[in-house]
Amino acid sequence: MSRATLAAVAVAALATAACGTAPLSFIDGQPFSRVTVNRYPVRIVAVDGQAYFHEPVLVAPGLHTIVAEAAPSRGPHIPLQKGFVLDVQPCTRYHIAADRESPLVPEWTPVVESTEQVAGCNPEEELRKAKAAG
Repeated sequence: MSRATLAAVAVAALATAACGTAPLSFIDGQPFSRVTVNRYPVRIVAVDGQAYFHEPVLVAPGLHTIVAEAAPSRGPHIPLQKGFVLDVQPCTRYHIAADRESPLVPEWTPVVESTEQVAGCNPEEELRKAKAAG
């Protein structure tokens, strides 16, 4: 089992133990791999207007407005934030990344680099909990 998968399982177990109604979907700004050229990590700044300082961010299933920040690839540029909407599915971990045309260009596009299922999570149960909470 990969380190990222083990971390996801540990976070899911902690979330379940801490709160029986915790949604088990995550948004992470670290790419799952560094294989794609000109793909860079991002920092998740906010979800639905609420600021976050640690990742992964625990979210309920449904549409969410995400603000992410990509550090400059080269030079003394100011980090550039982008907002986008993500339809979060239950029991899913999303790896968000920044795509750039070149490492010299500060402009970037947010992409969902990969997704993975959260181990031990029941999607139907998470949808039921999300509907009851919202």
